[in-house]
Amino acid sequence: MASSRSAGAIDLAQRFGRAVARTPGLGVLWAPPRAAGFAIGALVKERFGTADPDMPRTRASLALTAQVALDEALLGVMRNPRRYPTDLELQAVTEDLENAIAVYEREGWLHDPTGFHPTPPPLVDVTRSMGWAMGMWYDRLSWPSAYETPEELPGHERWEGYAKNRVAYAYLVRTAPARPWLVCIHGFGTGVPMSDFFAFRARKLAEELKVNLAFTVLPLHGPRRASRLSGAELLSYNLIDFVYGMGQGVWDIRRLIGWLRMNGAQQIGLYGMSLGSYAGALLAGLEPDLDFMMAGVPLCDMARMIDHHATGKMRSRAREHGLGAEPLHRLYSVVSPLSFPSKIPTERTYMYAGVGDRMSTPGQAQRLWHHWGEPRILWYDGSHLTFLWSGRVQRFLEEGLAEAGWIEPRPPRAVSTNGNGHP
Repeated sequence: MASSRSAGAIDLAQRFGRAVARTPGLGVLWAPPRAAGFAIGALVKERFGTADPDMPRTRASLALTAQVALDEALLGVMRNPRRYPTDLELQAVTEDLENAIAVYEREGWLHDPTGFHPTPPPLVDVTRSMGWAMGMWYDRLSWPSAYETPEELPGHERWEGYAKNRVAYAYLVRTAPARPWLVCIHGFGTGVPMSDFFAFRARKLAEELKVNLAFTVLPLHGPRRASRLSGAELLSYNLIDFVYGMGQGVWDIRRLIGWLRMNGAQQIGLYGMSLGSYAGALLAGLEPDLDFMMAGVPLCDMARMIDHHATGKMRSRAREHGLGAEPLHRLYSVVSPLSFPSKIPTERTYMYAGVGDRMSTPGQAQRLWHHWGEPRILWYDGSHLTFLWSGRVQRFLEEGLAEAGWIEPRPPRAVSTNGNGHP
């Protein structure tokens, strides 16, 4: 009888789990148990010494668990099972992937992915207007992107059909002509002045630290979006759209950087957040003569990211259709930051990441840190989103800018990280 009750309870739990998984937005209900699982796992690793010695030490606390729950809740809202591909759609994705890799091989891009990124022409046809957001005036720039997807690749017509995406945008906050320029690359789902000025603390950077700011708009985001959710198509089951998005993203930003240089900029650096860190890390391997890099809560490996966030059922279905990790690595290799050595010196490169990040995950930051030769990194006790309110992150950014000679050093504070990148 006890065994029967136990089996019944397990069956009920499984039914509840499937119902939650099938209902858009209800995945948020899994946030508390998953956050609790994170805390228990951290306690077990600390108690029995089973943590990866190459990863930062995670000390479980109520505050950190609550921050992890925030990440999990957002992930639960973002998951939309009604958009899961059918078997026919997965078969089409597999065909696209195989055709794309065949083109890569023919063009030599698997051996030299720089060939996928031609040097863009100078930016000359710029439309300008003024805007106001978060208490600041800014210049609004727009121009024809002129990015063209390789016609022989699958999905070319679909990408070209995103009409709004053919125009590129940037928002400039100017302080003084001789001051350095920080190109700020936003995360997933934003790309408008209000949210981006808040996330990057634009007023402090511009008014107090006197740094010129250029906010870019990634493809299919902000005014370039193709649907209600800004950037949604980049993370759809049409996997090659992410390749096109990052290819066009770095093309547009490289043109903007060239325009800034033509207009007198002497020092230019990059500051990316989340998805923006991915684009910034890719730029670091393509654009010469950049002076500074800050990568916040970074991504660097989309194949692993997709596998990490897929449900067990989706992971199984994908592998049945030949969409395992290895072919995905090959597909994304032409836009992977891990395919390119950074052109920015290690001593001018900085990173920060959260030990409880449930979205981009600490492992992504660790792989990029190793790839870049282990630059200075801050591991903060928080999740993916909570860097927005972290004083430690803001101080770390200012320390980096001071070490680069962009601002005056602040009075000495406690050391942010030790020599091996751990707190």
